Amino acid sequence: MRQKYIHLLTIVLFLTLSQDATAVYYSLSDEQVKQAIEYGEKNNDLDYIAFFSEWVMVSHEGYEWAALNTKFSILAYEAKQASLSARKLTEAQIYQSMAEVEDILSFHVVLYGNSSDFSKDYHAVLLYKNKPIQPVNEHNDTRARPTNLGIRLSVSYRATCRYDFPNYFVEPDEEVSLVILSPLNKERRFVFHLKEMR
Repeated sequence: MRQKYIHLLTIVLFLTLSQDATAVYYSLSDEQVKQAIEYGEKNNDLDYIAFFSEWVMVSHEGYEWAALNTKFSILAYEAKQASLSARKLTEAQIYQSMAEVEDILSFHVVLYGNSSDFSKDYHAVLLYKNKPIQPVNEHNDTRARPTNLGIRLSVSYRATCRYDFPNYFVEPDEEVSLVILSPLNKERRFVFHLKEMR
């Protein structure tokens, strides 16, 4: 009986510690670097959305989306691209990939509107525990490309925007909401559960 209890306690502790260990990695250990490279190389045949599914949130309408760029996801993507050319990443490339998002939560957002510059005056804010965090960098796409989404939207333009926020306010296993605001106060909201991402 005592042995069963110890075994059960071990399992509970393992599951508890595993859940606590799951979160966005603000820095990567050597083992996590290896895991990211392996993920990229093993999944080099996946399309963009499938490859980044762990880090992508889709809007309620189902066609606009936002992706959180983490050190893990960026390094995995670079490893994927290298493997498609039968190359391995160098130490310098690994370091450069991770440096791209040092101390920030970086988001790429795909939005749709009715003119090529529809997103030029958009603003983003990150909500964390109901408190707003302002971006350190906003890049709104002012040259959106015409696209066809079918019957849903007859004429539409697709813009890809980037918003970077400081990460030192945010615990890596919490929830954040990326809110994109248009000048007409139309709001687009993407909720990210950081504990479910690497």
